[in-house]
Amino acid sequence: MVSLQGYTSSSPALSADGGAIYLGVSTATAGRIVAVTPAGRVLWSVTRADWVDSTPAVGPDGTIYVGSHDGRLYALQPANGAIRWSYNAGSFISSSPAIGADGTLYFGSGSFRLHAVGPDGRERWTFPVGDWIESSPAVAVDGTVYVGCRDGSLYAVTREGRERWRFRTGGRIDGSPAIGADGTVYIGSTDQRMYAVAPDGAKRWDYFTNGAIFSSPVLGADGSVYFASDDTRFYSLAPEDGRLRWRVDLNSSSASTAAVRGDGAIILAADDGVVRALKPADGGLLWRFDTRAAPGDYIESSVLVAPDGALYFGSLDGRLYKLRGNGSPLSTFSAWPAFRRDSGRTGRAAHVRDGGARLLNLASRAEVPDGNVLIAGFVVEGRAPRAYLVRGAGPALAPFGVASFLPDPFLTVYSGATPLRTNDDWGQAGPGPSVVDTADAVGAFPFPADSQDAALVLGLGAGLYTAHLRDVGGRGGVALFEAYDALGGDPGNRLVNLSLRGPVGQDDRVLIPGFVLGGDAPARVLVRAAGPALAAFGVAQPLERPQIAIYRGDRLLRLNRGWSDGGVAYDLRVAAESAGAFSWPERSADAALLLLLEPGPYTLQVSGLDGSVGEALAEVYLLR
Repeated sequence: MVSLQGYTSSSPALSADGGAIYLGVSTATAGRIVAVTPAGRVLWSVTRADWVDSTPAVGPDGTIYVGSHDGRLYALQPANGAIRWSYNAGSFISSSPAIGADGTLYFGSGSFRLHAVGPDGRERWTFPVGDWIESSPAVAVDGTVYVGCRDGSLYAVTREGRERWRFRTGGRIDGSPAIGADGTVYIGSTDQRMYAVAPDGAKRWDYFTNGAIFSSPVLGADGSVYFASDDTRFYSLAPEDGRLRWRVDLNSSSASTAAVRGDGAIILAADDGVVRALKPADGGLLWRFDTRAAPGDYIESSVLVAPDGALYFGSLDGRLYKLRGNGSPLSTFSAWPAFRRDSGRTGRAAHVRDGGARLLNLASRAEVPDGNVLIAGFVVEGRAPRAYLVRGAGPALAPFGVASFLPDPFLTVYSGATPLRTNDDWGQAGPGPSVVDTADAVGAFPFPADSQDAALVLGLGAGLYTAHLRDVGGRGGVALFEAYDALGGDPGNRLVNLSLRGPVGQDDRVLIPGFVLGGDAPARVLVRAAGPALAAFGVAQPLERPQIAIYRGDRLLRLNRGWSDGGVAYDLRVAAESAGAFSWPERSADAALLLLLEPGPYTLQVSGLDGSVGEALAEVYLLR
């Protein structure tokens, strides 16, 4: 722990490189902003004329933004805390700033206004409200700014500063909004209710507790709404209708906001000076840490979960605490897992649902043993059909240095168990759109005119499809399966899943699926390599220890050697369930990664650890 020489109700924020923790400190007559290393060394401290209970927010360039009761919002340099600029709000600031996608800072003040300030410190607009604002704004994907007010209203304000709507509660709002993956806004009020409000301002539901709600809600990986009430209980509600999933007695009130880890654990602090970790299934206690604080030394600070699993929080006893944790980071599948959503406390929803994300191309390269078949599966969603180019390459791989290619590929595409189309030589693909023109349109490498590679252009509606690729003469070799979005038909129709099953051997005998992610915003993608889990499906020799690695070009992005390692098993399980993937045994040696990827091409490699060989299944899921 670190003595702060003052008390703190501010919540710690983490620098982008993880090298500094920032938080506000207050004394009887002044305030400070402090930077501390993970080892507990104070890097710098900046004194202000009044309290600092606002939580810092970290900008994309590392700038620290924080408000003070002296009425100013400060922009500080990360290296030494030097003030880059300050903005005079006209009254005290308890609200913590949110950072919009364009760098605009949104925060409330005691001047009965919501402020918008550019990253250069210039005022962009102010929006009047009916009382002072302690609530910290939340910024939605579309730029809408949501903020609660002590006048009892939740306001929705456009990025230009115009009111979109206001939602009235029966008490004042001191807590901050959380935004769900579908845009639902969750907010508590001193009228003892937790509210779910649609993006258009309509009430979806409310839930009554027996105490005022000062804490802010957070969301579990499965969407569960978690919050504390002054009735000394902690609640879990279903996001779709607000029904009670469970509640636990803390025997203490709490204004602190919980944090949700990748292993599903809910970490929360309370006024009794105790930090607790709860199970997501039923709220059962995993562990507790008691600061042994004197009466009145509450923990109002919200716990920060660092990428290495360390837990940081401040207290009114004047200390910054660090707990080791278990290595589990903040949940990456939850839409809003912590106060201000992320470790930088930006208060901005992640851009993972817009941008028209789609898989433009799926490709699978593998070795096909003699007399065997390469089996690739893919899933299409949408209402009306769309054109897809499906190919099986063998001889066309020779110019790329593949000597032992599949000599004469024969391609069959199935819908369920029903064969749709077959092709032996691509030049005899039959009626319909030209394979040559379609391949050229989607950027596929050309097949030689007289090659024995296989290809089809198909109109496919929503459903599960399987492609079988074998050699006409039963010979073995390396083959490449490809499915391209041919850009014709229903724009709502898209590829969402690829699976490839095949043998994995030693050296370069690996499964190599690839995909191209389209759109103009990042998207969440789940990639998996099943080995041991295949035994339940009758696979005689599954790969005992699969490893999955993802590359962009030649650059390794991530790898995994056991899905339950790394503290994100709960996130992975919920993500798999949401995608309709089959479940894996607890702590199996199968491998998986949950990723937020920019548009572009990616390659997976599934290999065996410690010389293990056998059948493996590689999967790619585009998550909603």
